[in-house]
Amino acid sequence: MQRVFFGIPVDPATQRQINDLLIPIKSSIQAVHWVPEQNRHLTLAFLGNRSTGVVENLIHSMDRVYQPEEVFQTGYASLRRFPGSSGNILALEFRVDDRLATLFQVTQELLVENGFEFSRTQFRPHITLGRLKKGSRLKTTLNQQTKISLQVGKVTFYQSTLTRGGSIYLALKETVLHPCG
Repeated sequence: MQRVFFGIPVDPATQRQINDLLIPIKSSIQAVHWVPEQNRHLTLAFLGNRSTGVVENLIHSMDRVYQPEEVFQTGYASLRRFPGSSGNILALEFRVDDRLATLFQVTQELLVENGFEFSRTQFRPHITLGRLKKGSRLKTTLNQQTKISLQVGKVTFYQSTLTRGGSIYLALKETVLHPCG
């Protein structure tokens, strides 16, 4: 069994913007476990533990499903607590635009083709930046507009391994989206 999910990796330019945004925040908020830069991503679908056969079928279907989709840039994100104003996650949350909605829909269709039920959960695209440490309280609701957008150029199928030191992600397959123009 493998713990897996589909996600959009964060491009280097966006990583730099996030790092710059977090400099003053990290020095003023001590009660947060920050997500390592290499683990930042936007989740399209979390699948949990799946058999090797299911994982292989999904890997073999990715190019067919994602390659026709074009590279795009998301709209700007807001830095906020997630999933709500008292949530224990600090995240960049993106507005669901047509392109992100299409990528989410394509992912759902891929999953249904492979025997999964269609997700009824609302798509809330976000990049987790940190989690409040257990027992910590954060007084601020933290709701800040940013000029950070995400270059969406590929979809990655990740394996997630949980360790005492945090999650370790391994890219099992990456599919590059169709170039614009």
